[in-house]
Amino acid sequence: MSNIQSSCAYCGVGCGISVTPSSFNDIGFELEGDRTHPANKGQLCAKGERLLESLVQPNSLRYPKYKSGKSVAWPEAITTIADTFKQTIAQYGPDSVAFYLSGQLLTEDYYVANKLAKGFIGTANVDTNSRLCMSSAVSAHMRAYGEDVVAGCYDDFEQAQVIVLVGSNAAWTHPVLFQRMIKARQRYGTKIVVIDPAKTATASQADLHLQIAPGTDTLLFNGLLNFIAKNEALNQPYIDAHTENFTQTLAHVASQATDVETLAQALLVPIAQLQDFYQLFISHAKVMTASCQGVNQSIAGTDTSNAIINCHLALGQVGKEGCGFFSLTGQPNAMGGREVGGLATQLACHMGFSEPERQVLGDFWQSEVIATDKGLTAVELFDAMADGTIKAVWIMGTNPVVSLPNTAKITAALETCPFVVVSEITQDSATAQLADVLLPAQGWSEKCGTVTNSERVISRQRGFIQAKGTAKADWWALAEVAKAMGFEQSFSFKNSAAVFKEFAQLSKLVKQSFPGKQFDLSGLADLTDEQYDELLPTQWPAANHGAIGGNKQRLFADGIFATASSKAQFIETTADCQIAPLPAGQVRLNSGRSRDQWHTMTRTGHIAALRASIPEPVIAVHPSTLAQLKLIEDDLVTFAAPNLSITNFAVARVVADDSQAPDLGFMSMHWSEQFSLGKGVNTPLDSQFDPYSKQPAFKCQPVSLTKVAVTLQGIVFGLHDPHMQGLNWNVQQTLTTGSCYHIGFENTDAAFAYQSTVHALKWTISLASQQIIHVHCNISNGLLVSLKLLSRTKVAVSLEAMNLLIGQTVDVALMRQLHQLIKAGNSPLICACTGVTQANIEYAMLQKLDNAVFSKRALASDFTSATAINTDITQADFDKALDETQTELGCGRQCGSCHSEVGQCANDIWHIALAEITTELSEQERKSAQEEVA
Repeated sequence: MSNIQSSCAYCGVGCGISVTPSSFNDIGFELEGDRTHPANKGQLCAKGERLLESLVQPNSLRYPKYKSGKSVAWPEAITTIADTFKQTIAQYGPDSVAFYLSGQLLTEDYYVANKLAKGFIGTANVDTNSRLCMSSAVSAHMRAYGEDVVAGCYDDFEQAQVIVLVGSNAAWTHPVLFQRMIKARQRYGTKIVVIDPAKTATASQADLHLQIAPGTDTLLFNGLLNFIAKNEALNQPYIDAHTENFTQTLAHVASQATDVETLAQALLVPIAQLQDFYQLFISHAKVMTASCQGVNQSIAGTDTSNAIINCHLALGQVGKEGCGFFSLTGQPNAMGGREVGGLATQLACHMGFSEPERQVLGDFWQSEVIATDKGLTAVELFDAMADGTIKAVWIMGTNPVVSLPNTAKITAALETCPFVVVSEITQDSATAQLADVLLPAQGWSEKCGTVTNSERVISRQRGFIQAKGTAKADWWALAEVAKAMGFEQSFSFKNSAAVFKEFAQLSKLVKQSFPGKQFDLSGLADLTDEQYDELLPTQWPAANHGAIGGNKQRLFADGIFATASSKAQFIETTADCQIAPLPAGQVRLNSGRSRDQWHTMTRTGHIAALRASIPEPVIAVHPSTLAQLKLIEDDLVTFAAPNLSITNFAVARVVADDSQAPDLGFMSMHWSEQFSLGKGVNTPLDSQFDPYSKQPAFKCQPVSLTKVAVTLQGIVFGLHDPHMQGLNWNVQQTLTTGSCYHIGFENTDAAFAYQSTVHALKWTISLASQQIIHVHCNISNGLLVSLKLLSRTKVAVSLEAMNLLIGQTVDVALMRQLHQLIKAGNSPLICACTGVTQANIEYAMLQKLDNAVFSKRALASDFTSATAINTDITQADFDKALDETQTELGCGRQCGSCHSEVGQCANDIWHIALAEITTELSEQERKSAQEEVA
């Protein structure tokens, strides 16, 4: 087998990868970034670099199964699904069935699902988890441009003079693209502005950070539009020729945003900062504004996106090099799903539900039952299961029990629904465990098809290993069920190439029927199987065969849009930022990705290197807010919404984090009961959503924090009983040599009784910090089989080193090693790519500081005073030391997503050490002066 070019399975950047057979590891392959791919040019993030490690799933699903646990053959499973769907439709109508899809699916999977549901069953109750991440941007595109189109491309970030990131922690969520922005700044002096209530890893690297009040994004950009007009920066010829509704929109925003001073007060930012931002925006011809979940996952995500687009339209900055609005997509194929009609609010190829559009689709598919109107969106769809309207659902490649808000309601909805089918790669997910029929799907590395990234580039995802068990492609499973339902002639696809070809042919017909639409795959409509197999990354529109391999296209450059009038629409947006004061004991909860994990961790939670940086669920809260809540760092807390009645609470460990704004709390979206005794972050959230996009408003919902009473807590290595009575904290963590569990107990007796045997050794160790560690070793045949460390406060030890003791002979040498490891403590992981810890960076920086001080003392005889230290050890010395440290250790020099953490760690230890040196010299000077006087 030669090199396989494929694409990454994670975020919407859509990085290309190259896989090569290898005999140097157990996996049998090596992986690196594809240097020829236009999205990443060979770069990968920490998750992408470890894609091969995701292939060994702890509990892979290999055969179809019933809820009883019985494995069945595919023909029986297909017959069961088809018969149940037919009976349900016959009794309750087509809208009694639904499909819930995923941006993890390939375009071919999405296409067949939508064809079956909207074309042959006749229901538009087909939605996707993409509703949770970018549907507000979709709605904004359609309102402004007439079509869901990202007009620019990644190259624009390298051509821009100013990049504005709104509600985007791109350093963590889109690290490869963010590194392209950073390199553009290094080369061309690009200014990077970050708009975010929290000082994220991205904000810490910005030239300007506007730490606005939560929920004020729309007001900020309405104010910018007013500022553009007042400062005579409007591109009036462009507005007159290519847009509509400008006068009304300007009057509308002028009534909300009068002057910069008033705006600054409402936004809670300094006037000078706001003026700097507005001036940057209007004084440069090339400004890129990119948004992500901080915008999309709000109650006003669509309006905020349109407020941003309004500003670019006012300057004529659409479809031109280095400028415009850009929606950063969260998943690898959320864009592909939108192209085939994966959302309940659209039909295939960017069509709506008008009679002419339905007619085109009906003629092409040879069907008379095309869905007549929009279907139920994600939240509505599960509400309809709960109230009995939907009787059967097929969920593919997603875990809604964890990812949707108010997870107790989602669980109840699936338990209520009479028939639930789930296609998955693992049987461990919370949703999979509720399936009546569980189907084994091919995962990344096994399946073949296409994905479309955020800049509209279609890439091949190619399989390179044999599927586990009888796992099948999702498009195949859907087609087989469709044939069993009586639609054999329309679903007889021989391979994924045939599915894609039909999709491209439909695109060609739609483009001919509606020439104003931008989406066009006409040039791919006649691909042979061989040409499909060899397809290069290709950006749409691809009107002819010559477009294959092309990218860097910008749309709407001619000022002709996909609206009825062919003009872009200014949209009047409402800046309702009246946030009610928080009652005592509450914070506004934000959620999002952590740097090294993905979705609900079903694919990444078992990878030791990706679990090491944040091993437990944590909620980050500003220190001042912690003080008000009478909490301290490392406390365990439950949190719940004031308006929801739930009995199972989310639980997390408190982290004091001054990067969070006061009254805000942040917890990652990844945690669930699969890895933790506590529920995930979405448990306490209600299901409110944006009125236009119906995207759930995950951001800034109020929750109450309540301290969990823990008498003893710690870590257990080796044998562990997760169902032990008395546990109120239990988090599994994968290590390179096995697993450990972070545990906590509500009473001391339960803690000491846990896994206690007559063959156990028990003693205590007192650390220099006054912390008491209770050590409990279980021994079998002279070997250590279980090690439990407990204390009243959090236990910090080297997990990997401790786990290596399991299975060793218990003797004096092991006891000595155990004591040394307990006293040595632990250092947090900073760089997942290289395994560099905080201690590694601190040690290297201290060496560099010592060298700098020594060198300057050697060169200057008076370099002995505190004043000289502060004067002569400069920022340049720090920058040089940091550069040398990163070069030696490699941290922050791989994917770059940890760059800000590396810098912060280095900065902290440098200034602490510098202050200590200064204090020491000052004391020496004082004593010398006293001696002289004496």
